[in-house]
Amino acid sequence: MVGLLITGHGHFATGLGSSLRLITGNTENIEYVDFEADHSTETLAHNLNQAFDKLKNCDGVLVLSDLAGGSPFKTAVECKFARPEQAIEVIAGSNLPMLIEGSMSMGIYENPLDMAEALIPTGKDYIIRFELAEHNDDTEEDGI
Repeated sequence: MVGLLITGHGHFATGLGSSLRLITGNTENIEYVDFEADHSTETLAHNLNQAFDKLKNCDGVLVLSDLAGGSPFKTAVECKFARPEQAIEVIAGSNLPMLIEGSMSMGIYENPLDMAEALIPTGKDYIIRFELAEHNDDTEEDGI
C-alpha cells in the first residue's frame, strides 16, 4: 500500500482533506501538511518529516503538492532525498480528483511511482471548461 501526503500553501492540504472526508470518508494512511504564512521552510520540513514518519508502515509515499517550484514542493523533494530508505515520489499541480482516486486505490499500488503515473492523467482529465451545448428537443432522452 502506498500512503499519501498532501501539502501546499495556506490550507490547501487540510482543505483537500476536508473535501476528501466528505466525499469518501477515507482517512487511513493519508497525512496533510499545510504551509502557513507564519511557517518557515524549516517548520515545513519538520512537519513533512513527521508526516513521513507516520507513513513508514506503507510501501512508499506519494506526495501531492500544489505548485511546482513552491516551498511545499521543493521541501518535499528535499525530504525525499534525505530519506533514501523510504520510497517517495512528489507531484505538483494536484487536485481533488487525483486525491479521490488515489485514496480509493491506495491498496493496489506497491510503489509510489506507479501510483503517480496513474494519477497524473486523472488530474489532467478533470480540468475542463463548461460549454453550453445546444439542446435538440427532437431526440428521445432518458432521465435528466
